[in-house]
Amino acid sequence: MKKTTKATIAAVAAGTLLIGGAGTLALWQAEDNVDAGTVTTGHLELTTDGEGVWTDASPDASTTTFDLVTDNIVPGDTVEFNQTVTIDAEGKNIQGALTVGTVGAVPADLETYVTIALDVDASAEGITEAGGVLTFAAPGVYEVPVSITVTFDEGAVGTTPNTTMDEPIDLTQLTLTLDQIRS
Repeated sequence: MKKTTKATIAAVAAGTLLIGGAGTLALWQAEDNVDAGTVTTGHLELTTDGEGVWTDASPDASTTTFDLVTDNIVPGDTVEFNQTVTIDAEGKNIQGALTVGTVGAVPADLETYVTIALDVDASAEGITEAGGVLTFAAPGVYEVPVSITVTFDEGAVGTTPNTTMDEPIDLTQLTLTLDQIRS
């Protein structure tokens, strides 16, 4: 037999094996649209409109007023920023975690002495809070009071270094972040 004849027989045999090995060939096909409707995604938005109020929350403060322009904090002081934020939550199982970001706010010399914390007033109507997660009773807009505290730890006498004096804490760098949570 010639080489071309052998090659042709081998090619036909290989093709037959491939087609046979792949199962049956279907020549008909049908398709139809599924009338399943439309699903729309929800959203989670945070707005910090309006001005907040700073107060002196130190346990031994003589007054609760605190003016960022004229007042300075010293070891042992706690000042508090209170503001109402608006949360717009739309979604069947929507939950969120609200946190305060402090990157760039506290200079290196103060990092071990100044702490910044966030407290969310979860008593706002329609909101529950557990373990830092806010759950919304229904889709909608919520007015949520928040409080950001800046505490300059007191320490023992002589333990706070002089490098912590006259240091600016740039509170314009604070950010509030609302992350969607699936628990």
